[in-house]
Amino acid sequence: MKKILVSTLVSAFFLMGCQTNPDTNKQETKPDIRIGEEVNQICFARSINGWEAVDKRNDVIVLNKNVKDKYILSLAGICDPQWAMSRIGTVSRGNSSCLSRGDKIITDNNINRNASCTIMKINKWHPEKHVEQQPTQAVMKTAED
Repeated sequence: MKKILVSTLVSAFFLMGCQTNPDTNKQETKPDIRIGEEVNQICFARSINGWEAVDKRNDVIVLNKNVKDKYILSLAGICDPQWAMSRIGTVSRGNSSCLSRGDKIITDNNINRNASCTIMKINKWHPEKHVEQQPTQAVMKTAED
């Protein structure tokens, strides 16, 4: 009986040593200031004016509605916007030129594989806010002197 009690205590001691402090594993991530308010849909006059990948992420894509209106789409699925060479396609659930949550994005590298991504969320995109946050060269020189 004494052996069982000792082995149980030793096992419990080793298991307590394996625990990690939950605060040490947390990495604080700041929200991206370029992401604006959420919108329900994006409507295009004729077609998408352009697109771009964001920070080498494959779960988002930025669509250009026109020169100044940009939207970031959060995606779920197996398409990879970074590998879109010359075209992307959209599949809307309605018969309109609007995209909303649940619609699909297809990139030209996935056409043969019949793969697509589902739009999970649409937000306005403000790329200029990222530039505003970085100090300019003149500010950096005065801070060093």
